[in-house]
Amino acid sequence: MTQERDAPEGTAPEGMQDFAAEAAPSDIAPPIAAPAHRAGLLGRLDRLDHSLTERILVKAPLDGRPKRWVVVLRRFSEAGSYGVGWIVLFAVVGIVSDGLLRGAVAAALVVGMLLFNTGIKGIFKRPRPLQRAIEHAPASYSMPSAHTSMAMVGAATMHVIVPDFAAVWWGIAIALGISRVMLGMHFLGDVLAGALLGLAVGLLVAAPLVAAI
Repeated sequence: MTQERDAPEGTAPEGMQDFAAEAAPSDIAPPIAAPAHRAGLLGRLDRLDHSLTERILVKAPLDGRPKRWVVVLRRFSEAGSYGVGWIVLFAVVGIVSDGLLRGAVAAALVVGMLLFNTGIKGIFKRPRPLQRAIEHAPASYSMPSAHTSMAMVGAATMHVIVPDFAAVWWGIAIALGISRVMLGMHFLGDVLAGALLGLAVGLLVAAPLVAAI
């Protein structure tokens, strides 16, 4: 499985060197990657995406020391990496409710969403934002957000398994998606695309499959 791997500081994955070359030293917040010069509707949407992302992004401090709440936000966001947080949740709920088969299927669906999302990233090949709130540089492409798509599938399946806490599961998924933009891991458009993809798979495939078990 390939998702977001740490790249050495000052380097960028193949195909992104032109963007990384514009980055400033690590102790100075670099400008967010400039939108591609496209004409028409796509160009306007791209520029709007960059503008909205820059407003949501938490600016990195010049001394390189993120505030405590930013560190907490990072830990929360990282819990969604590779679907680990959701898989642990499925395991706990499965053990408590004697529904291990449901939990195992739900975990497999989240991992499957990761693989599907990774394939789509290779089609769009959109570079990550240059400006980040933390010292972390994902090596994979940006569009769509895998964390967000997995979170939507996770929330959809947990809605079926433990419906009484549906608002909690969806709240976690939404918060996780927003955290990706705040930390500078994704553009807002990446997260919205990941959410739509995850909702489609979660509601049309994952939830019905888990409900049938």
